[in-house]
Amino acid sequence: MLMRRIPCLLGALILLAIPLASQEAPLKAPSNAWLVLRAFLDAYPNDISAIDYDFAAKDWYMTVRGSRLYWANGRLLRKEDAKEWESWRPYVDYLYPEEVPDPRNFSEEMIAHLNADVLQEKRSKAPTYNIAFYDLVYDGGTRRRIESHIVRFDYLGKRVSVHESLVPRLKRIEARIRDLAREDEEVDAFVKTLASIEGYNWREIADSPSRSNHSWGIAIDFLPKNWKQKNIYWNWVSYWNENRWMLIPLDRRWMPPLAVVRAFESEGFVWGGKWLLWDNMHFEYRPELLALRSWGHSGDIR
Repeated sequence: MLMRRIPCLLGALILLAIPLASQEAPLKAPSNAWLVLRAFLDAYPNDISAIDYDFAAKDWYMTVRGSRLYWANGRLLRKEDAKEWESWRPYVDYLYPEEVPDPRNFSEEMIAHLNADVLQEKRSKAPTYNIAFYDLVYDGGTRRRIESHIVRFDYLGKRVSVHESLVPRLKRIEARIRDLAREDEEVDAFVKTLASIEGYNWREIADSPSRSNHSWGIAIDFLPKNWKQKNIYWNWVSYWNENRWMLIPLDRRWMPPLAVVRAFESEGFVWGGKWLLWDNMHFEYRPELLALRSWGHSGDIR
């Protein structure tokens, strides 16, 4: 059995799709199963006990709260579902980047790929994630079950509802943000101009059959009182600028301060502003992506 140890495969090549949620099926997944499962093991130490190889099934698996989930080409499936892996989306289908993708570097091919009409068609047909992993970790297979784990509390002067397992992390982030706000005018303004914070919300992703991570209570959105005529979410912009929305300069997008982004990343949250389909109000708990990035595997634009 391969228990926790310092990763020795940092130089291994992982081939991942760009984070568009729009690739043709079957979607690409990382080629190094052990490395990605090791990232999950590091990211969820209280939920995943080990990773191992099943010689009979000829596949890697990880033990999540006493149950086996097989690699299944990156789909993380129970054994009975593994043969149908092409029906599902890989859990890790992109690498989280170090920096915000700059549209000045986009090729014409990339621009065409991000056309709103093209995206809508592909996203509507894209396979969903199998919920086995999140069901085991968050006990969220049904709305009733997930809501038994949702708690509501005060956060940065607002009320927010999240999965109970994230409350300690969010409180540490809040303390860090408040400390920063005492000396950083930008962070102070960010806190003072918040209109609302949205957390748990049982819903599907727009133009997609997938459930939003808000449905698990592991994502939060920060909405400011005044966007200063800037843009905050690609899908809203694409309604009136469907062909060139992706070329909106970074300085024309509302963004939380970099110090706030780093505070969330330090606790395992990724920021939607670093996605090609940018969602600058959005943070979600994906610690496995940050584990991979810390080992030298981060996204880029090719």
